Amino acid sequence: MNTPNGDLDRWPDPAVANARRSVFAQDLVVEGDATSNGPIEVQGNVVGSLRAPEITVAGSGRVEGSVVAHDLVVLGVVSGRVSARNVQLAPSAVVQADVTHEQIAIEAGAELEGRLQRKA
Repeated sequence: MNTPNGDLDRWPDPAVANARRSVFAQDLVVEGDATSNGPIEVQGNVVGSLRAPEITVAGSGRVEGSVVAHDLVVLGVVSGRVSARNVQLAPSAVVQADVTHEQIAIEAGAELEGRLQRKA
């Protein structure tokens, strides 16, 4: 899958202070790509690519595709490809992806299957 508005090697700039959060609700299934200049919170299911300065995949959230962010927090499930400057995997996270990052925090209990590549 292609990432919207760029490739996996370029992270979005951090979110501006007044940017509004977009929430994909728990009962929502999105098939396609989404790009935002503000934070995205995924509580439902996304099949496609996400690109935003800040992305949170909630415990109920699932993303199948590519995720490109400045800051990424995963409490749910991500499969595909991940590229984020700062990655945080919570104890409930399940990630099956190749992850390109600058900084990564993997908490005890998080599941990660894939390759890690640190980008300076």
